[in-house]
Amino acid sequence: MIKKFLNTKFKKDLSFSYIAQSITITFGFIQLFLINKYFGVEVFGQLAIIISTAGIFSALLSARSSEAVTRFFKREELNKNYENAKFVLVIGFIIDFITSILLVLLIYFLSTFIATTFLKNVNLQDEIIVFSFISFITFLRGSMLGYLQSKEMFLDINMVTIVETVMKIVILLIFIFIVNDLFLINIIYSFLLAAILSFLYTTYVFFKSYKKNYDTVIFSVNKVLLKEYWSFNIKTFFSASLKAGNQNVDNLIIAYFLHAEIVGIYQIIKKMLSPIIIIATPFSMLVYPKLINYFETNNKTKFKHIIIKISFYILSIGVIYSFIFYFLLNFSFDLMYLKFDEIYYIYYLFLVGLMIINSQMWWVRAFSSTVNPNYSIYMNLFATVYQLIITILIIKYFGFIGMLVSIIIMNILIMGFWLKKGYEYVRI
Repeated sequence: MIKKFLNTKFKKDLSFSYIAQSITITFGFIQLFLINKYFGVEVFGQLAIIISTAGIFSALLSARSSEAVTRFFKREELNKNYENAKFVLVIGFIIDFITSILLVLLIYFLSTFIATTFLKNVNLQDEIIVFSFISFITFLRGSMLGYLQSKEMFLDINMVTIVETVMKIVILLIFIFIVNDLFLINIIYSFLLAAILSFLYTTYVFFKSYKKNYDTVIFSVNKVLLKEYWSFNIKTFFSASLKAGNQNVDNLIIAYFLHAEIVGIYQIIKKMLSPIIIIATPFSMLVYPKLINYFETNNKTKFKHIIIKISFYILSIGVIYSFIFYFLLNFSFDLMYLKFDEIYYIYYLFLVGLMIINSQMWWVRAFSSTVNPNYSIYMNLFATVYQLIITILIIKYFGFIGMLVSIIIMNILIMGFWLKKGYEYVRI
């Protein structure tokens, strides 16, 4: 289906990406099973709430260095300005370090508020603080991943994912069967240790390539480039900050108005449907450097066709997968020794719609970063206002299903905006 426009390297990278994603899906289901069976659905819900709060604060402070580094590093290499390319890395590393420190401090000072407001248990503030160091590590490796992406070292990027995914399960199994300590903090420790190992591997891969290509390159401060990078980064920062008001906020809204257990059920079904999103994930990573290239060379025909072809491919697989898994939903809950309610089928159908819509927006972040970062700002502002006003009012009066309908409507409107902007770009 997509053979005609994918070169050999792309197909090789895509194939390995799907191997990595298959491992991620498999181990994700194992993780889902282990946590719900041995720790319980309420603990799983509490974990989801902590992950959501960390995700919100990460979005609030993220400068999205990986995108900025990819955007400018790739451009400078295409123009053979290697001194400027190295300077881009230096800027990225400085921003990563500053924002990662600020993130940990912010979560630390708000940990008591989060524990009492959303987890409804002040004793869980230590778990929130420990989890913040996972976000710290994620921030620190942002520019390194941006470098690997711009160099199209996708095999190495996928290996980073594999290392972290596998180690999460290995360490979690040690806590369950050897240490025999079944508390929420132990799940977080397993995630933290896995993140550290993944970071060390990322650092090794980065410096191996960096030493070969840039060890002898001497950079100097380029004020024009710094100003351009800063202008781009400010836009992505505002976009990410606005996204903090809508990304992961669904879990916190449920936790505040309902309870951790329904958050757990919500996340279980979303996790079962996560392959729909995961199918699209490699394309977002692989296509971004190509979109930059097509944009710089003004090749709008290839720009358009690569998005349309891949979107159809993702949609087809997503529909087939969700149809098959519908008949496995009850069985999946039985495997985790969880009581199944018939209303979960309704939840499932709503979430299928939501996941398929989201999977069709696999290209929008790369498109915005390449064409106009302001687009992401507009949409994240809209989503934030919508979630904090419309969705909150709907869940208050119409409950959980009302919230699902609200989020689906929001994503349909967002999808309409991106389709309009994409059409305008290729037509001009």
